[in-house]
Parts: sequence; structure tokens; C-alpha cells
Amino acid sequence: MRQLQVERNLWEYRFRSPCAERMLSLFLRGGVAIVRRMSEEKNPHSHDRIFRHAMSLPLVARQFLETWMPAAFLPLVDWSSLHVEKISGINVSLAERREDVLYRIKVAGKPVSFYILFEHQSFPVRIMPLRVNEYIGLIWQSHRVEIEAGGTLPLVIPVVIYPGPGKWTAVRRLRDLIEIPAEIAEWASSFVPDCGFFLVELSGVQWEKLADGCLARAVMGALQSERTGEMKFQEVQRIVGDLFAEPQREEALKIANHLWRYLLQHSELQSREVCEIVDSTIPAEQKEKFMSTADILRQEGRQEGRQEGRQEGEQRGQILARQQAVVEALEIRFDRVPDGLREEISHISDSARLHVLLRAAIRCADLESFAKEL
Repeated sequence: MRQLQVERNLWEYRFRSPCAERMLSLFLRGGVAIVRRMSEEKNPHSHDRIFRHAMSLPLVARQFLETWMPAAFLPLVDWSSLHVEKISGINVSLAERREDVLYRIKVAGKPVSFYILFEHQSFPVRIMPLRVNEYIGLIWQSHRVEIEAGGTLPLVIPVVIYPGPGKWTAVRRLRDLIEIPAEIAEWASSFVPDCGFFLVELSGVQWEKLADGCLARAVMGALQSERTGEMKFQEVQRIVGDLFAEPQREEALKIANHLWRYLLQHSELQSREVCEIVDSTIPAEQKEKFMSTADILRQEGRQEGRQEGRQEGEQRGQILARQQAVVEALEIRFDRVPDGLREEISHISDSARLHVLLRAAIRCADLESFAKEL
């Protein structure tokens, strides 16, 4: 259904633009087949999946906020009002942000929203303040009826979780991306938006300080260990130990199998190490289930190993085709594509993201508008 809708939309667009027919051909050659395969294959970004699944649990949300928010903030929170909402359900334009979540909660009797973003890039993104400003604007769009009726907008606090490696070195406020002539700076300052974001850096944080609660600490520890390349026996054992040390066992079991698969997929544990972790940290009633998961993944690994070489070449070719389709679409519309823009596109290896960028290349008003999508 999704594939047919994409094809239909592009076919209709063909009659509104003289250059769109060739872009449609590019898309069908390098894109629709990938969209079809994306619906059939496993999501390669398992860190996004485990993050979204875990951070959507109210218990994890509370443990996370209690750890990272300022101490003066906590006594003002009505935790019974905490509501977790998937960001993709708020605004259709946020549908691509499937991994993000929104916490709605009352602070000092007023509604406050926390927009939680997990930055999966392995390096700081300079345009993050611009992206955050756009996302907040889209969230506020969902309150248009209240505003038109004389109401006010809720406070939205964007929180960016950056697991590393290394520290965040890019700017954190939108104002720092805006060039203001010094001669009119004082007058113009009142017109300059200054959206920032609360940064949670996991790199270098000691284990016990990742979160006060066991469940949130297990999740943050898994994300930290995967990004720093330290997903070894000791780290996995500690993560699983915290998972099952969570007093609210039923909540822990909601993400236990997802987290266990994530740990096995991102580590290189030997069979004896897996057995030792299961024996030493997992409750008796769960041992068989967790060993079965490990056996399934091991069998999948053997099957995938035989196909890995061929598939890796095919997948790389698909990514290159999609990247080229985006660049060619921009060339058709704007003649010349700056080298810097080409380079940024060449660094994107997520098929779904390239699919979004191809649509943006077809519809954007100018190159600056397209650059905002990166």
C-alpha cells in the first residue's frame, strides 16, 4: 500500500512539473524497489527501535527525567500526570521521526512537554538547533485550535540524547547559527529566535550516574556501551543484571527480550559467556526463554554469514543508486549542486532517510530549503 501511494503521488506530480518525469524515472529505478524491500526486511537501526520501545515506558520516562532534570524541577512535578506519546502520532510531518517520543506532564500545575530525541549519528550535528526548532513548531501546530480560541502554547523542552563517542562539540542554540550585522545587533536581537536544547551526553558518564532507576540505567548503559564499542562480557552482564534488578519486574519484562536481542546483536559474546550471563543474572523462570533467543540469533548468524558478502555488495549498490538519484534530482531542478551538499548526501546510508530526501529534492523551493532536511 505504501509503495503504491508513493508511486501515485509522484505520478500526479509529473503533470505539475516539466522536469518531474525524469525524476520519476530516477525514483522508480533506484527507490521504489528499496521501499518495497524496506517493508520486508528487518529494521537495521536496532538502537532506534530499542530506544523508542524502552523510552515509551512511563517507568523508564520517570527514571530518566528524575536523573537528568535539575533538582529544583523535581518537587514541582505531578508524576501521576505523566503521559508518553509517540511523536509520529502528533503531526504528519513528524512521521519520519518514528524513534522520538514526547512526554506530557504537569509541572507546577501547568502542562509541560519533553521532546526526547535520540541522536543516532556518531558525530555532533551542527544543524541540530535548526531541526529542534522545526520539530517544536510542528508540535505546536497541533495546538492551533486552542490558540485560535484564545489559549496558550505549552512549554516544549527538547532533550537530545547523544551517546557519543566523544563529547558534543557543535552549537546548541539556534541563535549561534544566525548571522546578525553588528551595526543593528541591539535592535535586531528581539527578532532573533533562540531555541536551544537540553543535552544528555552519555559518553564518559559513570555507570551508576546514567540513571537512578535500574531499568533506565540498563537502557542508557546499553546505548552507551554500543556506541563506545565496549559491549563486552562485563558490560552485558551488568546491563542484564540491572534489568532484572528492577523492582517493578513486570515493567522490566516488557523490554527484556528486546534488550537481550539488542545486546546479543551488538556484542561478540562466546557461547560460554552467554550461558554464564544467563545462569548468573536471569531468573530461573526466564532462563529457557533467553537461551532460546540466543540459539535463534546464533542460527540466524550462521545463515546470514553465508549470504553476507553478496548482500553487502547489493545493499551498497542500492544506497549509491539512491544517493545518485537525490543528487540528479537536485541537478535537474537547480543545475548545480554544491560540493558540500553532495558530500553530506554521500554520508547518508539510511535507505529510508534517502527516500525522504529524494521527495524533498523533488518538491523543495530551493537548495536552502532542501539543506534544512539534512
